[in-house]
Amino acid sequence: MEESLKKRRHALRAALRKEPTAGPPEVRILEARVASLFGAGEAVLWEKLRLQTPQPEGAFNLLVARPVQCMKTPAVVLMHPTGKCKEFMADTMERWARKGLLTIAFDAPYHGERALPEAGLKDLSLSSLGPSQLKEIGSTESGRLKVYFDALVKGYRSGNERFVLDISRDALWVMDYLCFRPDVVHERIGAMGVSLGGMACWLLAAADERVFSAAPAIGVQSFHHSLVNDLWQARVDSILPAFETAKTDMGKSKIDQEVVKAVWAQIAPGLAEADPSREDAFDAPLTLPCIAPRYLLVVNAEKDPRCPLEGVRLCLAAAEEAYRQLASGDERLVVYIQQDVKHAMTAKMWERVDSFLFATLGSTNKRKLSQL
Repeated sequence: MEESLKKRRHALRAALRKEPTAGPPEVRILEARVASLFGAGEAVLWEKLRLQTPQPEGAFNLLVARPVQCMKTPAVVLMHPTGKCKEFMADTMERWARKGLLTIAFDAPYHGERALPEAGLKDLSLSSLGPSQLKEIGSTESGRLKVYFDALVKGYRSGNERFVLDISRDALWVMDYLCFRPDVVHERIGAMGVSLGGMACWLLAAADERVFSAAPAIGVQSFHHSLVNDLWQARVDSILPAFETAKTDMGKSKIDQEVVKAVWAQIAPGLAEADPSREDAFDAPLTLPCIAPRYLLVVNAEKDPRCPLEGVRLCLAAAEEAYRQLASGDERLVVYIQQDVKHAMTAKMWERVDSFLFATLGSTNKRKLSQL
């Protein structure tokens, strides 16, 4: 099993990014500020950075929160949901920085600043970061979503990956940066994402062994299971314009299984493929086990129509088998399915995520994962 997972991991990584890394990425500081922005508590160091990559899209900005006093800290890559942006995660970033974790977030392609100048806000500087900006991000979401949906339509017609895989590709560049950053404990880098970011988190961790612990939330699912069992409606509705375009282009009167399969093949090749004989098959039952034997917390909701539970259980069964064989009995896989919840992150889910990351990345916390 170990060798087959290694091959799958390498194939996924090659599909995400073919360019080899050559030294540290080029990064420049745009802003820096020491502040406590979300409630009473210790101030943290905020940084806004510009990361240059060899990709055709070029550079994108990073938001960083870290403890002021610590010389070296563990780090977490944090990925946002559909329609949101890196600043939307800032309250979580500050909370984790106060607990000793450097936290770094970036805009997914066609989100945030990569959708509209200043993300469509009046001011996106560190001086304006805070609760009022988070409200403004919510009120301006429709303009950014249009840019994203237009990109998905273009991706469907051109065959370019513009769904999930592109986020994981960018996250690999962020990992490259963290692994050269001198104030980061390079052996303790985690990843966490919500919804769209949760999907990107599972794929990043599956592709990159530098991820020490991963916590994908309301993102793990089997695209293939949903496709063949006609459970794709809620997921399709979340990015509907690409599927409406495909329906029209294919001369269909309604979106059906054939339309859904065609769109996934164009914008996320391999993501709905579950045949283990295919090297380019990357559905979660095949790639979630690639995270073993590293630390993994899977958080899902019982009644989530975008991540149907029956398909989630297929993914978990595959991962559990990999952990049984590779983790030597250690408690490295944790699953939390919150009952009676649809597609949402609850306070209890966040508590599980926080406890998991602090336990696995912290150097002094010896709490057993079975107690989380």
